[in-house]
Amino acid sequence: MSADNQQATFNKLLEGASETKRRIPQRQALAILLGLLYTDGCVSPKGGSWRIYFSNKSVHLITLFRDCIINAFKHQQPRVRIGLTSDKFHKAVVDSKEIGNYLVGSFGTFRTLKFKNGQLPQTALPIQFLRGNGQITHFLQAAFSADGGLCFYPARRSGKNGGTQWLIRTVFLACAHPKLRADYLILLNSLGIRAREVSADGKIKIETEADIKKFEKSVGFVSGALITLHSKYWNGYEKNQVLKYMIASYSNPSKFYQLSVFAR
Repeated sequence: MSADNQQATFNKLLEGASETKRRIPQRQALAILLGLLYTDGCVSPKGGSWRIYFSNKSVHLITLFRDCIINAFKHQQPRVRIGLTSDKFHKAVVDSKEIGNYLVGSFGTFRTLKFKNGQLPQTALPIQFLRGNGQITHFLQAAFSADGGLCFYPARRSGKNGGTQWLIRTVFLACAHPKLRADYLILLNSLGIRAREVSADGKIKIETEADIKKFEKSVGFVSGALITLHSKYWNGYEKNQVLKYMIASYSNPSKFYQLSVFAR
């Protein structure tokens, strides 16, 4: 598909998803916006103003970003520019001195990667803000939808009696910043969800049946968020649907070993 056709398709998807049809409460909108910015977004200086930027493979997350920034800053009426990056990611961009001043003044930097000199930015998740406003769930759902995913596939070990097989089940969040990984654990623990930090992978992993079920009930993923090419088996599937399959497999694992998707 050509770039022009991709943009036309994208514009068509955006129709009907405007802020006039999705009125998200202001505090909730801000929490979701923060979850997106700490994962696939940034707030960077631009002249005497700020550029608020978000890019992702999911058109659903782009429209969510747009609606949230509009609903969170109703008095600003920001103009959100939608488009495609050179590597075919969707992007949403807002240039606003007032919004940037508020975000940076209230929450600090949103940078998560190391600087060129190897030092980490002084980034931290807004734990107290989210607790005080009762918005931990919405923040985590946005973050896991943008930079999270699922590992769900069969594993086998050969042996004298035909060997054994089992299902790998993991919900994860990729995060390069160790301080933020620790903060994510605090937020998950506050919901009663146990997770572990895997520093070597730069991930937070939820792996037990009880905790995956709690995640599905309390957090989940944004509706329409899709699994990307990083997944060998589930590329293009909706994350919430694969999460449901994963949970259903605890009751009848043998039913899932032979799924056609695993024959790829």
